[in-house]
Amino acid sequence: MRRYVTLLLAVLCCVMLALPVAAQSQASHVRSETTVDGDGSCRVVITATVVYVEAVSSPVFPIPSSAENVVLDGSPATVYTAASSRMVSLKDVTRGNAGTFTFTISYSLPSVVVSEPEQGMILRLDLLSGFPYPIDKLEAVVHLPGDLSGKPGFTSGYHQEAVEDLLEISVDGGQIRVTADQMLKDHETLTMELPVDAAMFPDAARTARVLGITDILVVVAVLLAVVYYWVTMKPTLPRRPSRATAPDGVSAGDLAVWSTGGSVDLSLMVVTWAQLGYLRIQVEDSGRVLLHKRMDMGNERSAFENRCYKELFGRRRILDGTGFHYAQLCRNVMKKSPRVKEVYQKRSGDPRIFRGLCALGGGICGVAIGGALASHAAWLMALLGVLTAVLSWQIQSAGRSLLRRDRFPLLVGGVCAVVWMLLGLWSGEWIMALLVILVQFFGGIALAYGGKRTELGQQVFKEILGLRRFMGKVSKRELQQLLKTDPSYFHELAPYALALGVDKTFARRFGRLRLPECTYLICADHRQMTASEWAALLRTTVGTLDARARRLPLERMTGK
Repeated sequence: MRRYVTLLLAVLCCVMLALPVAAQSQASHVRSETTVDGDGSCRVVITATVVYVEAVSSPVFPIPSSAENVVLDGSPATVYTAASSRMVSLKDVTRGNAGTFTFTISYSLPSVVVSEPEQGMILRLDLLSGFPYPIDKLEAVVHLPGDLSGKPGFTSGYHQEAVEDLLEISVDGGQIRVTADQMLKDHETLTMELPVDAAMFPDAARTARVLGITDILVVVAVLLAVVYYWVTMKPTLPRRPSRATAPDGVSAGDLAVWSTGGSVDLSLMVVTWAQLGYLRIQVEDSGRVLLHKRMDMGNERSAFENRCYKELFGRRRILDGTGFHYAQLCRNVMKKSPRVKEVYQKRSGDPRIFRGLCALGGGICGVAIGGALASHAAWLMALLGVLTAVLSWQIQSAGRSLLRRDRFPLLVGGVCAVVWMLLGLWSGEWIMALLVILVQFFGGIALAYGGKRTELGQQVFKEILGLRRFMGKVSKRELQQLLKTDPSYFHELAPYALALGVDKTFARRFGRLRLPECTYLICADHRQMTASEWAALLRTTVGTLDARARRLPLERMTGK
């Protein structure tokens, strides 16, 4: 039995000796040469020899997150942002093969000199940014614009300050040479810090962020937009005396035209027609909204309103406000601003030019973000340029909607701003992204008030702002006096409050007071409602009328 055990152990030993030792990919040699200029910027050239024992699908070499103008073997490199570093793709070097490869990477850093309150000027340089494999030998040379006055210190990810025991450091005038003969672990980082004299870097204290060509182009685009607005669209802002009644001859559906140069709101125009007695709105328990024609419209209303009224009913007496016909007419009317010539002077500027210039600034910001995420990746820069131009337009619409009932653009604009900021944070361009987002939003607000108005347009705009101010600040005592004179006062003003986006605020001013029944909007619940309850019913009814029109483009695309 002992002989069998001995023979088995001998066989196992032979098998174990025959198995090869698992080899590990590593960098046999990494050498970096850094030249620091007097403004605190520097140029880095890295030459590395890497041994891949097996093919790697996506080989990379990490460089600092602030690296710019990255070049690999004399050609623009493909760079990705990951965590706190940027990764240079080595696919063009290895071409998916195993073996030994030598390559050269060069890049610039905008500023490696920082000013700290307690320590003074510090030169902080990342010599190694976390290569994914061990490094057999590391050599780094740093050239400074003057002789050293302090001693460099080094920290690493694994050894912290104790890494200096593994390094051979020599200083000769303005040159620092660092060598690591012991193997460094995978994903190791190495940072050098050196106190420096301000006289060595006279320009470094100016600003930590150097303005690039994209920053300048963004500023130029925004300045052009401001100049165009100031010359052609700068409004004369009217005084806003409180006003308890709606402007004469202006329906709730027209308010967007007179206030911000927007389009006609058919649903609110229908509510105004109902209030004037032309039709009655019935809300069924199922949620369907029916429009009952009560009488024809005459010359007392504008020609445009007459056309819309006739197209709305045709030969019908009852119309389903949730049907296709209403939705189609709603979208057609939305494209029209029939009285805009009465609102603005002929010499008033075109809002589309102003919006386009602002959006151009946003698009250039997107190009900068694309360049920061992947240096010289033209496709990404172009894609993000177009994307941020679209985001700019939506954020402008959000700012412009502050004087309107529709808050959906605010939601869309908020989402667009978040997406933009995430891109800015990811790329390190968050300061520029934040500033440009604010420019787009306040540009939208400027659009809402902007334009050189006619005398009539200025007068109506003043009355609209006065009414909006009154609805937001009126006291309950004033409202009680108005209701004594006109019990249906709230029902008459509610469509205008909804159009101006202050319907909830206006309704709360009435408190728990029960209102008389409304004659033009009826529902299954015939009880007397508070102003807040009735405002919610009106808001829901108008939202139901609008819902099919919002879905119509999607229905056409899907065929449902």
